[in-house]
Amino acid sequence: MLDTQIEIAQKNLALNDSTLNIIKLQFDAGQVTSLAVQQAEAQQLLAAGIVTQLQQNITLEENALSVLTGSFPKQILRKGKLNDMILPDEINTGVPAEMLSLRPDVRIAELELVKANAKTGIAKANMYPSLVITASGGLNTFTASNWFTIPASLFGVVGTGITQPLLQRKQLRTQYQVALVDRDKTVLEFRSTVLQAVAEVSDELVKIEKLKERYAFAEQRVKVVQSGLKNANLLFSSGMANYLEVITAQSNALQSELDLAEVKNAQLNAGVALYRALGGGWN
Repeated sequence: MLDTQIEIAQKNLALNDSTLNIIKLQFDAGQVTSLAVQQAEAQQLLAAGIVTQLQQNITLEENALSVLTGSFPKQILRKGKLNDMILPDEINTGVPAEMLSLRPDVRIAELELVKANAKTGIAKANMYPSLVITASGGLNTFTASNWFTIPASLFGVVGTGITQPLLQRKQLRTQYQVALVDRDKTVLEFRSTVLQAVAEVSDELVKIEKLKERYAFAEQRVKVVQSGLKNANLLFSSGMANYLEVITAQSNALQSELDLAEVKNAQLNAGVALYRALGGGWN
């Protein structure tokens, strides 16, 4: 993202330099006042400051990445640009809830339940709701609601009964009842873990869906302000627009392009967060 932002800022700085030179020529010809020159210089210095700040941020990020990879601070070779990175379209259709079993926390909770089942002689059943997680929460809300309210006994099938000698039966039965209580507790923990996982996946799907819409709006805004900037420069060159209109158009163009880069970066971050929320992927 920083590389894209600095490209935008440098392009804007070049525009500001060009505008400042034109205004200085107009000042020398007596067409504008010194105020116009000062305003243009202030805008140019602002643009230069943004470039310097972005250069600093890039160097800091490169240093951090170098340390992370076990090397001395150095320039990082780029293999692509922000706009070249896209999210796969298939994630917009949602993901099966069963994929949550890839998550380490869900897997641990599932194995704890399997262990609790083994202690009570209960066979493993289908422990995940049959639904697809989407940005709206799932295709079958009724099924999901039922899954989170069903009795713990439905998470497995009771096996054979206690067939121990008579003298040990009471002690074994007590141990069995305690194991059942522990097992019900494990079911609740498993259910809670899956519920949290579903919420996290749904959150990221919502972000991806809405950021896609935001990106379309931001992209359209960039086209509009770029057209406005072009017209402002043409009008300024022909004396039909003043310097304030040009400075405003340049400022709007800079901000709109930076905002577009921010939204694109947020899209990619949401994709990474979804990948993590699913425990490592969606394919």
